Amino acid sequence: MEYRNSAYNSDGGIDMEINHPAFGWIPFTATAGDSEQLGRDLYDLAAGTAAAYVPPPPPTADELREAMPTITQRQLRLTLGKAMVEDIDAALAGDWDATTEWTTASVFRRTHPLIIQLGAQFGFTPEHVDDLWTFAQTIK
Repeated sequence: MEYRNSAYNSDGGIDMEINHPAFGWIPFTATAGDSEQLGRDLYDLAAGTAAAYVPPPPPTADELREAMPTITQRQLRLTLGKAMVEDIDAALAGDWDATTEWTTASVFRRTHPLIIQLGAQFGFTPEHVDDLWTFAQTIK
């Protein structure tokens, strides 16, 4: 059977495309211990020419922040209180959009513009905000 674009995967198998007689080129993963003879044969054929496995790059700090769970308004307020951040209303004075978000949102994402704004206003580094966010998640 014809195959192309073979490359080792993170599990030690070989990902490739095979030319299926009915469906044309389709994705296929072959392993040395495949339960089907075709998989074992394709593994043996491709083993000498398959590209090496290249792990994906680690997520960026922004990607990790985007993946953080949301927290509730209550969790955020309690956490900021423990961090000695008390007068948020004064910090947001004059910013109608931010004040509206602060007073009406029921949950917040770590990457929400208000969270970024508050962190900067109170002199917190993004990493410090990450730590506060992680702490807030522990509040039940």
